[in-house]
Amino acid sequence: MRTAIVILLLLSTAFSALYSDPPLANVTAHNLALAASLNDSYSPADGVNGTMVAVKLVTMDPSVDNATSSASPVLIFAWGAVAQPVLSGYGNCSQPFSSLSRSAVVNFTFQNTSYVVLTDSNIVPVPEDIVAAMANTSGLDQLQVRINATFDFLYGIDNQTPAQSGCPYFNSSLSATDAMNWSVEGNRTLFFLSAPILGEQWFQDNEFDTVLFSDSRIYKGEIAGPGNQHYQFQLYAFNITNDSYGAWHVVSVPLGPIGGVAGYQAFNTPTALSPDNFTYAYVYGFNYSYQGIGENTLSLSVESLFGDNHSFQQELLSRMLSYSGNTTELGGPASPSDSRPSAAFSTESIRTVALSLGLIGLLLAIVFLNRIHYK
Repeated sequence: MRTAIVILLLLSTAFSALYSDPPLANVTAHNLALAASLNDSYSPADGVNGTMVAVKLVTMDPSVDNATSSASPVLIFAWGAVAQPVLSGYGNCSQPFSSLSRSAVVNFTFQNTSYVVLTDSNIVPVPEDIVAAMANTSGLDQLQVRINATFDFLYGIDNQTPAQSGCPYFNSSLSATDAMNWSVEGNRTLFFLSAPILGEQWFQDNEFDTVLFSDSRIYKGEIAGPGNQHYQFQLYAFNITNDSYGAWHVVSVPLGPIGGVAGYQAFNTPTALSPDNFTYAYVYGFNYSYQGIGENTLSLSVESLFGDNHSFQQELLSRMLSYSGNTTELGGPASPSDSRPSAAFSTESIRTVALSLGLIGLLLAIVFLNRIHYK
């Protein structure tokens, strides 16, 4: 009998600081509330070659392990400047003036689709054209984000004498850039029953073995068998990290080998299994044994990192062997619903078969002796 998938008990006790589900909503809410403080945030570490302006891509929400999805992702970045001109007033130049304006050009690229957003906000939803293209991800394709921020300074300098009038103004522009990539996971799956391949099996070796092709990682699931046979599994727990800007990030924590579940990362295009020519980055195998005779409904349900639920259901027939189609191997009366019919035979037929085999053996012996004689 194969090892059944077991429930990970005491998860909350052993990993009390971890989350059993990705805390995407809490992290996104925190980061959106934080964005206002990042709208005028200058970090010397982000200033290129000592410039007084800086821009930094901070997060893409929702995201897990630097991977996002096509579920309405939002980009948040930090930017700011430290230029503080000192002005004074003399005579006819009574109102010296200074100002700072800024804008950013954000370039989103996914596969063969690109889109440019011009913005003065540090919260930028991913454009719909890019989101639509992201739905065709294999699970490891990259969303590339490039940002160029321009800061325009206007200085009013009062260097006039009382005999002069007016204030001269000077313009200056500084730029800062940053770039970052996020992996994109999708919501497409393909299930395949690997055993019993014909949907019928011997009841003493009941199997419900499946393969799942997916363009997103899964982190938990459940297999349901007949009666009260339920088996749950969890592949990841989750933690929240905090970066230097105060933004939160969701990271996954692998929980180690899980009995009956195996996951792999590779580019798979199962064209023989599906009319759609999609490529999947992840493949999972599930080996599960159960108890039951007759027709039973087995199901597998899984959940991806970004909250997509997928399920697979299969009707399987488990039957006993029978003797002459009348009596099962357990001694009860045979019926087509719970036992396999077998061919009837008698003692006379056994003797006929034995006699036939004996004659064949005699003929082979004669041929063998004749070959020796004529050599």
